[in-house]
Amino acid sequence: MRRVLSVLVLVGASSALSAQESPFSEVLLPALVREALERNPQIQMARRLVEAKRARVPQAGALPDPMLMYGVVNEASPVPFESLGQRDFSEVYVGISQDIPFPGKRGLREKVAREEASAAEWAYEAVRRLVVSKVAQGYFDLYAVHAGLSIVERNFQLLDQLVKVARARYSVGQATQQDVLDAELELSRLEERRSLLVQRRSVVEAVLARLLYRTDPVPFGRPGSVLKTALEASLEQVLTRAQEESPLLREQERFVAQGERRVDLARKERLPDLGFSFVYHNRDDHFFNPYYSYGGTLTLPIYAGRKQKKAIQEAAENLGGASSALEAARAQVRYEVTDAFLMASTADRLLRLYDEGILKQARLSLDSAIAQYQVGKVDFLTLVTNWRRLLDYDLTYHEQLAEHEKALARLSVHVSAVTGQPF
Repeated sequence: MRRVLSVLVLVGASSALSAQESPFSEVLLPALVREALERNPQIQMARRLVEAKRARVPQAGALPDPMLMYGVVNEASPVPFESLGQRDFSEVYVGISQDIPFPGKRGLREKVAREEASAAEWAYEAVRRLVVSKVAQGYFDLYAVHAGLSIVERNFQLLDQLVKVARARYSVGQATQQDVLDAELELSRLEERRSLLVQRRSVVEAVLARLLYRTDPVPFGRPGSVLKTALEASLEQVLTRAQEESPLLREQERFVAQGERRVDLARKERLPDLGFSFVYHNRDDHFFNPYYSYGGTLTLPIYAGRKQKKAIQEAAENLGGASSALEAARAQVRYEVTDAFLMASTADRLLRLYDEGILKQARLSLDSAIAQYQVGKVDFLTLVTNWRRLLDYDLTYHEQLAEHEKALARLSVHVSAVTGQPF
């Protein structure tokens, strides 16, 4: 009994995880982030879309393809070339024509395509940050699970010994049967916690495997030590930076700029396009001299009421929609940044409270219960209750540490380099 109580004193004297042999190899967050950036299908798809949009820019500003003309004109005979050189109106001709958009249209079309490519680039950055953030959140969830399992395993042995002590004391009449039942109940509850943590570990690893596009069931290992990351900025400062840096906002701003260019282009489309042609007419040089013809074309926007004006209206409405989407994105970014910042701030206060008060008080309460149990002033249930309280606080501490780091990971989606985290 004295040996078990001595172990209880050691448990109450420390809130950190004890160094134990683990079957899991250590895995670090930067390695998972690199793997995600290389393998994640969403990131690869967004990167390919950027390249596709960039390839569209020079196409949008290019001239229409020229047209090559070839033909035969026969006078008095349907058979090609039969009257060539014998009749005035028999000839073989070849020519070329080129359509030329009204000056300024090609430049605007290229600007529209360039804004679309820029939006795709920011969309890629948003996807990249989001995936990295989710990997980090999964990593910290995995840390909390492994920390919880370590704490549970450390206390499982101790509680098993308490059950044996309670049974031994009951057998000699120094304890009641209720002590044995209470100890066995706590043992079952601890087993329940372990089972739930093992299940949660499998779920978290499945999430990480999806993000890293791992198809083979390879264990992720045990996360390394996690220290609380300091966030030395106010909410107002973070919100200001988010409005300036968020890839989501930059993408929507590019869509607004694209909408403005589309309106300009739609107005320009009311102006006529030009065209020119050159044709060489061969009438057989032995009898008739060749001749040349030149020509030009001009489109007539006589249906502007149903086409060009409606196109301007369409572009203006799309621009208004893009502006509204930008405002909605700003509201979303404000909410997400505020939510993540408040979560990190709350977790930070709770961690300080646990470090400076709750854990120390719980240890002192357990130490006092141990001392009083030794002299018979408290019952077994009181001792177990104080032990369980310290166990719960120890588990909650690591959960809050994980929540703190996860909140900063969510914050990094919109604001870069506000913490020392490796993502």
